[in-house]
Amino acid sequence: MPADPTVFRTTANVIFGPGSVESLSDQVKFLGGTNAFIVTDPGIAKAGILDRVEGLLGGAGIQFLSYTEVEPEPPTTSIDRCAEAIREAGSDLVIGLGGGSAMDTSQIASCGVANDMKTADMVGVEQVPGPGLPMISIATTAGTASEVTGNAVTVLADRSNKMAVVSPYIYPNVAIVDAELTYSVPRLSTAATGIDAFCHAAESYISVKATPHTRMYASHALDVILSALPRVALDGNDTEGRDLMARGSLFAGYTLANAGTVMVHAMAHVLGARARIPHGIANALCLLPAMRFYVDRAPEKIAALADPLLVHDDVTGEQDRARAALNIMEALISGLGFDLDLQSYGVKRDDLRDMAEVTAATRRLMLQSPVEATADEVEQLFQSIY
Repeated sequence: MPADPTVFRTTANVIFGPGSVESLSDQVKFLGGTNAFIVTDPGIAKAGILDRVEGLLGGAGIQFLSYTEVEPEPPTTSIDRCAEAIREAGSDLVIGLGGGSAMDTSQIASCGVANDMKTADMVGVEQVPGPGLPMISIATTAGTASEVTGNAVTVLADRSNKMAVVSPYIYPNVAIVDAELTYSVPRLSTAATGIDAFCHAAESYISVKATPHTRMYASHALDVILSALPRVALDGNDTEGRDLMARGSLFAGYTLANAGTVMVHAMAHVLGARARIPHGIANALCLLPAMRFYVDRAPEKIAALADPLLVHDDVTGEQDRARAALNIMEALISGLGFDLDLQSYGVKRDDLRDMAEVTAATRRLMLQSPVEATADEVEQLFQSIY
């Protein structure tokens, strides 16, 4: 009997490679934009990247307005303010410039403007009724891959959790992935965003929604990131490593968008919402405890992950290959210099139970997990890194 059909989605136009941001004005014209709205954050403005983008648009005679008020881990209220600014400007095209927070804000706000909706009303799966304004996403980190995913995340107004707006309308029309824009990213941010990309690839590889198509991209992403991330975390001037990380992040985004993440991200989202821990660092905290859980409860899944993690063929047996894969992930994390205990980020032990219950109730991610964890089990995982 034939297998059920699968769907693979990504951004329609991906402009990739060092220097590709120079094509921005051509892409704006391709989409028919005449009045662009740039969505970014103060850090991108301070780094001079916004100046470069504004120069490209101005040099091509394209009208634009820049908005630099994107918040880290953006709450719904912050995204709604951005949407209101787009309406007031009368813009006909939105450019998201930055990491995940800027791109997610731009994508949700674009859909909010076009559909006359608040962010909170779009949270969930297929809650956006129609396309947003034409969108271009320009990545300035090698990590989130928001430029090629149909998931854009926001922190709920009560800060209880991070949730996603999941819709084919969230994909931008054009993605620009120019590694040159990542060359000046500081070491800690480079490591954190790189681990986010690694988690996208590793989690999607073991997701129940994984397919041969998604595993192809995940395998390549894992191979590239394992070799390149330690290099760029040590030496930010390693431009070859930066170029490789841009590709690894992009490929991890392809598989993330279609197979999805599992419990690592479910735990990390709660940490981001509650303690405002940057997303990549939250993933670094949660990767190992979640993977240890899977080694114990679903060793066949982690044993399968051993192949793309390049565990030697001499290691045989399901449990041994699963533990060898876990050892590789532990070595990667330990070499990046993160503080790996929740106390370092101001998390209180009394909050762990509630955080575990919220994590276990994150149905979309838990249903993608090879094994569903109870609130008691998640609490034990949080306790293990307290």
